[in-house]
Amino acid sequence: MLYSLIITFQLFFFGMQENQENREDTGTIKVKVGEFKNTEGYLLVSLFNSKQYFPDNEDKAFQNKKIKVTAKTHEVIFEKIPFGEYAVIFLHDENDNEEMDTNFVGAPQEGYGASNDAVNTFSAPKYDEAKFILNSSSKEIKLKIFY
Repeated sequence: MLYSLIITFQLFFFGMQENQENREDTGTIKVKVGEFKNTEGYLLVSLFNSKQYFPDNEDKAFQNKKIKVTAKTHEVIFEKIPFGEYAVIFLHDENDNEEMDTNFVGAPQEGYGASNDAVNTFSAPKYDEAKFILNSSSKEIKLKIFY
């Protein structure tokens, strides 16, 4: 009897542990961007989970996506993203040089934007203005391009 009680406990305990390990607190972030002024170049989108490198070090972003611009609006999907705090920055890289082109005073010459439409006139977007929380299986954000 003691033996069967131990077996029952082990099955129950390890079954619960397996359920905890398989439980994923992740979701999908759908980023809708529009309206593009033309269909030249690429849409570069970076998803950050820290303000440390936002917005300039996309190589340190949580994830990056590059999509050929073929329409006036595009949807970019980030899947299996752990619940937490994030911010998005994007660029309409019309000439495919993978950097924001600026004029002689430093004003952008290509379309750009950030989550919460956190765009500043004379400086880069701030993480605290662009951040949002992912705490469900799906989050959709609609972003405007500033030219």
